[in-house]
Amino acid sequence: MQEFSYELTEQQFVDFNLYHAKHSKAVKRSLTVQRFLIPAIYLAMPFIMAPIFDWSVWGLMIPFVIFAALWIVFFPAYFYRIIKRTSSKMVNAGKNEGLLGYHELFIDAEGVREVTKNGETHVRWSGIEKYGQDESNVYLYNGAMSALIVPKHAVPELDSLLRLLAEKVPANAGS
Repeated sequence: MQEFSYELTEQQFVDFNLYHAKHSKAVKRSLTVQRFLIPAIYLAMPFIMAPIFDWSVWGLMIPFVIFAALWIVFFPAYFYRIIKRTSSKMVNAGKNEGLLGYHELFIDAEGVREVTKNGETHVRWSGIEKYGQDESNVYLYNGAMSALIVPKHAVPELDSLLRLLAEKVPANAGS
């Protein structure tokens, strides 16, 4: 049995949302559509505007091609910056005493038990759908968009935990 405690911070919550966005098929698909559909519309604009205003298609094409190229290059960074900002706003919007702050985690052969000042949650291994990790945290997904966030620095035996997760959890969300 592993037992440890930690303070969950706003930054770790934001890190989870970024991790989820970068590994979610739905979010990746949305990013791809927005990244390439908008420039395609920009590139069609000269063909629509030229006959209306009696301008040269090629004269209009230059600024639209530049704008489309800039969009394709810089949109992903903007997209992830919006996710960071939205995550911070969400966590600061109300009372999140059970989400942020002091957590105790107990991990054994049965599952994971999390204790916060708002209560206690027990999740059997069958309730953990997948897990993932980034450089700072391990994420135990207990739903499509929710996870227990475990800071790596708080886990005394991280390798042991990762082996247990590989054994007990059916899918790895990606590293």
